[in-house]
Amino acid sequence: MKYSRKQISKAGEKLLTSKSNLEIEEALNLISDWRTNHLHPLVVLKNNLLRLLTKNNIEPNLVSQRLKRLTSIQYKLDLNPSMGLGGMQDIGGYRAVLKDVRDLKKLRDALSDQRINHKLERITDYVKNPKDTGYRSIHFVYKYSSIRDMFDGLKIELQIRTKLQHNWATAVETAGIITKTSLKSNQGPDEWLDFFKIVSSLFAIKEKLPIMEEHKDFTMQQLMVKCYEYCKELNILTKLKAIRVSTNKIESDNFPGDYYLLNININEMFVNIQIFNKNQFEYATSEYLKLEKSINENENAVVLVSATSIKTLKKAYPSYFLDTSEFIQAIEKMNSNCVELKYI
Repeated sequence: MKYSRKQISKAGEKLLTSKSNLEIEEALNLISDWRTNHLHPLVVLKNNLLRLLTKNNIEPNLVSQRLKRLTSIQYKLDLNPSMGLGGMQDIGGYRAVLKDVRDLKKLRDALSDQRINHKLERITDYVKNPKDTGYRSIHFVYKYSSIRDMFDGLKIELQIRTKLQHNWATAVETAGIITKTSLKSNQGPDEWLDFFKIVSSLFAIKEKLPIMEEHKDFTMQQLMVKCYEYCKELNILTKLKAIRVSTNKIESDNFPGDYYLLNININEMFVNIQIFNKNQFEYATSEYLKLEKSINENENAVVLVSATSIKTLKKAYPSYFLDTSEFIQAIEKMNSNCVELKYI
């Protein structure tokens, strides 16, 4: 069904402000249906990306897609109510993670130059100009064009980043579980926020990219020492190692599926996975909404994602499994170098 921006924004307002359970239920159903409309454009644009990668001989570390969680939608509306739900551009999102900056720039240029039927509305380069949190990625927002009203005009967001930048972002989301705050939105304990900013600059130095503006007067040695001290003071690496979750599926299992519905129980450190093929998408989205309505957002997180196997699922979405092993390895190596070079 086709929804106007006014209809969607009004449903978003009801979700945030209504005291009527019936109104909230109606708003949730409308938003869920509108969110589901984003899947077809998402698949089309992701397939276009895969063809572009092949054409330019770029081997991605991973390519993934997801529909935004209701809790994430509500949180974003709370942070910026003037935007309105109709103005949200990442309801349908897909991502490419590249092995290095060279491939990242190559893909950025290919995406900027390509000619497709869908309008490229905006490019935001957070690699060149990182967010205040230290977040780095390049975002492309597309306006989908279709003869079918329900798809025409929908916004889809693509994020491209390096593997190192992806490891940083995964660690920030996982650390948010530890601190029970939204570190990725620059909210939480100052020392944790500062630690991730410092690591962002250290990773930038490694990738020969601009460091955070607030670190421009710091040497690499000073940043390494500060990173080492925060790790010791806050026991960061031990805490990150302690919260990796288990699942009801194992990587070696051969589960032929197109969509995976993840229900993450934060208290029990367990992820329950339901698997659906592409013909079951309507059933998958109805189960998605059912779970979202039933969970306690302080104890659970639910998300519907696309992947080719359990193994690629874990690789594409390590934050949903609270897996920060690659980030930890990078920090441990830096801390070891800090000691060996006698910086401390």
